[in-house]
Amino acid sequence: MKRDKLIIVGTGRSGTNHFAKVCQDLGLDVGHEEWHPGGISSWCLVSDLPTSPYGPARSDLPVDECAIGHQLRDPVKTIPSLMTMNKSSWAFITADARSRSDMAWWNKAPLRVKAMWHWLDWNQRADRMSDLHWTLDTAADMGPGLAEALGMEALAGQWKPHWDAARSPTNNAQSRITGFRRLLKTSPPVAYRRWLHANGRLPATEEALFDADAKLAQDVMDYWRTYRNRLASGGVQ
Repeated sequence: MKRDKLIIVGTGRSGTNHFAKVCQDLGLDVGHEEWHPGGISSWCLVSDLPTSPYGPARSDLPVDECAIGHQLRDPVKTIPSLMTMNKSSWAFITADARSRSDMAWWNKAPLRVKAMWHWLDWNQRADRMSDLHWTLDTAADMGPGLAEALGMEALAGQWKPHWDAARSPTNNAQSRITGFRRLLKTSPPVAYRRWLHANGRLPATEEALFDADAKLAQDVMDYWRTYRNRLASGGVQ
């Protein structure tokens, strides 16, 4: 069956919004956390749960008609940002984790440790379900892979200049602590963590991961390095 649509997965805060924007700039109608005629870019679609807090669940989509791409972002940068996600996101992550994690451990674990576990679990699953693989840092070079997967030869040359020229959507650490509407939707603990993150008070270092849980941090960093090595050696597309 011809696959002429895209599903882009990863964790939250891994650049799926930016990916959808570049697709739209190129005339590929890929929605961010919404199903569009060209597909969807959403972190929620890794889950097997029948419902999603943002947009459709994966079971609602014509997956067989889609090429699936996994966008992986550096855990040192992503994990502190995951710590600032809202209560709805973490409720979804927790519900999804029940079938694979010891809930007694989960309920006692510090938020950074939960974010580390989630980053590793979510990306390993995204990896297995995907046809195309890249990191956020190498996304500009995905034109040929996307062109082949979708049968759209022009993408091979068009993708990189559009990626490099595109402005990131306003969804970053600073934007998440500004705006009255955002504050109304955010609980005080989440708002405080977002303020800490925006002001560099949530450490984004490898050392901070190892201080939180050395064994889990080693697993996270091993997966990150192995994934990049696979890309560099041509082991994944």
